Amino acid sequence: MADGQSVYIAARSLANDIAFCSAERMVDQSPFLRRLNNEWGSNIILLHLAKSMWFPANLMILRLLVASTLAQNFGETAPFIVQYPSEFEPSFLFKLVPKLKVHFYRTYRKKFNRHQVFIVLWLLRHTFRKMKWRLESIAGKTRELIDTKPDRPSLMLLQEDDISLDRSYRTQPHWLFPDYVPPFRTLILQTSSLQKLLSQPQELQKQSVFFLSFRDWSLALRGQRVLPVQERLRKDLRTCLFRTFFGRSPEIFASSALILLFKIAGELAAFCQRANIRAFMTCENYMKHADAMQLIAPSLGIRTHSYQYSNMYAVSSIMMTTADIMVTFSKMYQRRWTYKGVTPKEFVNAGYPFSGSFKYLQERAIQWRTQLTKAGASFIISYFDESVQTDKYGCIKDEDHLSEISELLKLVIHNPSFGLIIKSQFKRNSPRCFGKIAKERTAAEATGRYMELVYGTHRNIIFPAEAALSSDIVIGHMVGATAGLEAAVAGVRCILLNPYGIKGDNDALYAQADIVYPSLGAALEAIHDYRRGMPRSAHLGDWSPIIDHFDPFRDGLSGHRLRTLLEQAVLRGPDLKAEIFVGPKK
Repeated sequence: MADGQSVYIAARSLANDIAFCSAERMVDQSPFLRRLNNEWGSNIILLHLAKSMWFPANLMILRLLVASTLAQNFGETAPFIVQYPSEFEPSFLFKLVPKLKVHFYRTYRKKFNRHQVFIVLWLLRHTFRKMKWRLESIAGKTRELIDTKPDRPSLMLLQEDDISLDRSYRTQPHWLFPDYVPPFRTLILQTSSLQKLLSQPQELQKQSVFFLSFRDWSLALRGQRVLPVQERLRKDLRTCLFRTFFGRSPEIFASSALILLFKIAGELAAFCQRANIRAFMTCENYMKHADAMQLIAPSLGIRTHSYQYSNMYAVSSIMMTTADIMVTFSKMYQRRWTYKGVTPKEFVNAGYPFSGSFKYLQERAIQWRTQLTKAGASFIISYFDESVQTDKYGCIKDEDHLSEISELLKLVIHNPSFGLIIKSQFKRNSPRCFGKIAKERTAAEATGRYMELVYGTHRNIIFPAEAALSSDIVIGHMVGATAGLEAAVAGVRCILLNPYGIKGDNDALYAQADIVYPSLGAALEAIHDYRRGMPRSAHLGDWSPIIDHFDPFRDGLSGHRLRTLLEQAVLRGPDLKAEIFVGPKK
């Protein structure tokens, strides 16, 4: 971009505006959608439509911005031909690309468009799976995992991470510790086809934590009486189904998106009634189940919660929520979850959510540092990557990822005083998965001063703090920057790399400390100066001047605060104002 920012990053921010503006126009111009949004309240219909439009809007904007950047080489306006988007109104896009003359084309209109075909196939698959599971249940091949008449109220979570009570890894539920048995059940619902690692199932059940697969919670819906909220949902679903096939063009996409929402919400309502669900919580608000729960919760007396898990420099529409309570790291983040009348009803600050696990990492962290020190390392660097995108419009490519790792491996190979720990965000991005750097990696391992920390099913669930507490300094990225913040909360120096020109709400704070560097090479130069005792690098990676803005507590009790909040919701009902233990500031 002209301001030096990566097109990928700029497009994500612009997509948020386009998605919301398109959703607002669609709701305003459609009496049907306007009625739904008003009747269900909290702008939840508007938000869900904006979420549904975000991905196609982001892809369209990426194409336009790339073409606009290339068009700067021409002396006149360049033509750009692109398929007309069926999900949103494209007129919002024109002012973004003054260097382009945009021409839209439409594909030949067949009897059904792709949104109609998707709905038919989804409903058929959904119905077939339920029939199959119920036949298996009748034949005695499966059994139900939840009580028909539970003796205790329940909290419902969505599957987001590996499930375990081992607090030394980033697992779910993170606020529950082995020495504490909650006075309620915790039911974790599978929401994706990704198979998570279910470790210690017996220990989980001792804590009244149960994981329910698609089959498990589908079978729990049998024999339930129809609730008033389900009647409303079925009525609106039928209307949406009609408008998907016979409505006006702008309503077809919106109606098809709402069919899925209402279908899931109806099944969740039946499940919540049977399982005595009193509270709900998730952090992954992009899931349809999160919005579905916001629809039905007021009618069922359920208190809904969301919590911040990432050091987000901006919050896109897909991560927004209308939950009763949004738990944030600090007050600084609250306005990022408020946009165009869509906001949680209440905010509560609790600090960095995983800080309670730091004490469980100490033993392994000491082990790693001892191992590298014995091999001759007198200064240890930990490196945290960010998610690598494999599509052609991605921000961080394999080449970028491997270039930084290669530079660090060479540092270890050629400088016997350096030790290196690499902790990737996902298992697939660990250096061991890339043959291009196999030779350098083998040479670094041979020194004994290099290691990779990897564990988990999909995500690498080793905490960044484990690597940080083994190190003298940490190198992370501005993209995400959560791993870097975790290291800083743990009290370790941390540098953030920003080769993609990211601009965000945290920039003014970062500028108050010696934290951000434009490249790995610049960061390593600063580290060499720091080791030589150069005065200009004395405060390298030191977050102490600004850390209170990110986490004003830093006492390791964030998980306990969240647990207190959930106990109030489950045991005392949805109408009481949230009361949370604040604890002493550090």
